[in-house]
Amino acid sequence: MKALVPALVVIGVIACTGAAVAAGLDAMGVGILVAIVIVGAAAIAGTRKMGRVEPGRCEECGGLISPNAPYCKHCGARLRPGARAARTGS
Repeated sequence: MKALVPALVVIGVIACTGAAVAAGLDAMGVGILVAIVIVGAAAIAGTRKMGRVEPGRCEECGGLISPNAPYCKHCGARLRPGARAARTGS
């Protein structure tokens, strides 16, 4: 998925640029083309932020928890915000 989005954005920009030039690029065409490039850049930036997030383990009971959880859903232990590495198991 990460490699597909940039390829689709580049293909789309090339196709839109070709269509705009063929139709006689005017001010409105430039605006639309700029909007397409901005949306494409946002899509690429969004896919680069995607990553695999694995569950962490509670320091008290060892139960699986979300890396962002404020407390353990199994034992209720309060998780320290600074102990992220210990919670995520890395």
